[in-house]
Amino acid sequence: MNEPRAFSRRTLARMLACDILYLMDLTGDDPEKIIEGLDRMLQEGIEEEPSPPQEIPDISLEQVKFMFGSNADIEELVGFGSVDLAYPDAVPDFSRELVGLYLNNREDIDGLIVSYADRWALERMPMVDRNLLRLGFCELLYRHDIPANVTINEYLELAKTFSTEDSGKFINGVLGKLVREKGLQGRIQQDGHHGEPE
Repeated sequence: MNEPRAFSRRTLARMLACDILYLMDLTGDDPEKIIEGLDRMLQEGIEEEPSPPQEIPDISLEQVKFMFGSNADIEELVGFGSVDLAYPDAVPDFSRELVGLYLNNREDIDGLIVSYADRWALERMPMVDRNLLRLGFCELLYRHDIPANVTINEYLELAKTFSTEDSGKFINGVLGKLVREKGLQGRIQQDGHHGEPE
């Protein structure tokens, strides 16, 4: 069982932005509907330790793919719920801003990810990893006030927490390549501070 994590407000906002993009991939719903649903869930409170059902149905990967699309995976469907977090009571403005940045620049960002990810097709990437990369690219390309190393570290840690150790290395490598090739090293913060408000 994972230990509770003390995430900053900005980190939780990034995680919720990833949740929104993930749910868009999974359900095909528009972002406004998903944000409204998340807002409602956050206002009503998220149960810290939900009780398991009396009988857990035997669900096969084929059933998951039928219900949620051919790229869905059973492990992915339970990923974000497995860590205890101090959630805000509404989807933060920063989450909404990141989602908006991605949606307004979707074609450019997805094209860049494919070109920097050593020919990995977006559809072949785990949904969590794909959406963390999308948000990381948004920050690096459009949020010049956030130091590049802060952005890379944030998405690396989210990948390691909610996906796999290999996902962390993959995301670190792809975001690092973008920083090097786009000449964003000047936005590296050297003093060890987090570099952004909590």
